[in-house]
Amino acid sequence: MPGDRIASAGNSLRDRLRAETRADHDRLEGGLALADPGLTLGRYRAVLSRFFGFWAGWEPRVAAELSDDAFLSPRRRLHLLRGDLRALGVVPETLPTCPPPALRGHGEAMGSLYVMEGSTLGGRVILKGLEGLGLPAAGGHSYFNGYGEATGAMWRGFLERLEAEPDAAAVLRGAKATFAALADWMLRPG
Repeated sequence: MPGDRIASAGNSLRDRLRAETRADHDRLEGGLALADPGLTLGRYRAVLSRFFGFWAGWEPRVAAELSDDAFLSPRRRLHLLRGDLRALGVVPETLPTCPPPALRGHGEAMGSLYVMEGSTLGGRVILKGLEGLGLPAAGGHSYFNGYGEATGAMWRGFLERLEAEPDAAAVLRGAKATFAALADWMLRPG
């Protein structure tokens, strides 16, 4: 129902999202297996290609729903994937694009952004595991570097905006829809 807010300070919207999307997060993380010791450069290239296809459809969709370029612009990461793929010898413009999740309104877009902003935290962990892949010095790892040293500050800034959302149910719908679309796209064979 609209206006569904979290009553106590100890039970934030972030806490609710984390609890109610835990299985979705675990499915995606486990399926991607980016932290596995057997990760190869070829597999990494394939994962980045799939991420590019997702972001190519997702980023403009979320931008249209949020209508807040000042907030969203520093959070855009499609260009990072494009640069990484080029450094790895992939032409991003030839890759298929994922249809974005159906998002309706600001609250659902913020829920969707929660998923993608949260991935910047995990990306910093994944980045450490990429050292043995023999990535080119010119790049190939910018996407998982996220915002670099500013990752924590960007996450806190996002959470501040998230907690101000008046419709927690819409935020949760957006997060769940994004996890589902992302997992379907990233984990499908081929």
